[in-house]
Formats: sequence, structure tokens, C-alpha cells
Amino acid sequence: METTKLSTKGQIVIPENIRSGIEIGTSFTIIRQNDLIVLKKIKGLDKKEEKEVKELNKIWKNIDEGKGVTLQKEKFLKEMNAW
Repeated sequence: METTKLSTKGQIVIPENIRSGIEIGTSFTIIRQNDLIVLKKIKGLDKKEEKEVKELNKIWKNIDEGKGVTLQKEKFLKEMNAW
């Protein structure tokens, strides 16, 4: 069993012997159930999907930092239709 700590930035270091064989930039899903936190590697993403995951992570980070934008319904729908 290994131990680690949560940093002030919300980061957790995965001990070296556990992360052996895991490439830098590997995407994970994370699930929390009470005191149990589980990381699971996401397998089978192509480069486009990996890019989308990174972009979503940036978006969620901005939202978490209060940098999200609130739009009126009409403007939101107009932007969605433009996609």
C-alpha cells in the first residue's frame, strides 16, 4: 500500500511503482463513493477524442474558477445552432 497527499492545487501524485507503464497524458475517469476514490484509465480514445477530453477539462477548470459565462436562452440557442 502506498500513501500520497492532496496538494493545495487539488493534485495527487500517483506513486512511481503504481504509475509504472502509464504514459504521460493518459486520460482517466474518476469516481468517488464516500471515502473510496477510483481512477480508471480510459482506453481506446483516438487523437480527436483525446483532444476533446483536454478541451473539456479546460472548460470545467474555467467553470470551477468562476470564469463561466451565463447566456440568455436565445443567445445560447443561437450559439448552439452555429456549431
